[in-house]
Amino acid sequence: MEDECEVLYVASLGKMLGRTEASIRRSVDWLPKGFKMGTRHCWLKDDMREFLSACRDDENKAPKAGRKRTTSISRRPLS
Repeated sequence: MEDECEVLYVASLGKMLGRTEASIRRSVDWLPKGFKMGTRHCWLKDDMREFLSACRDDENKAPKAGRKRTTSISRRPLS
């Protein structure tokens, strides 16, 4: 019956991602936008499937921090 539900709660999301409930609660910022139903944190199952597909296809990569490197002009030995 749980497979028919379109809403994922922390416990079922933890099982889906192979994480503990505590780690899901701590890492809500990197997960897709969820919502609260009463006092429970929830995600739509379709949103999570899209998120996981995007992760698999490397579409969710965070930009690298820091300054971009400049390519140097070819160096010649000084004569």
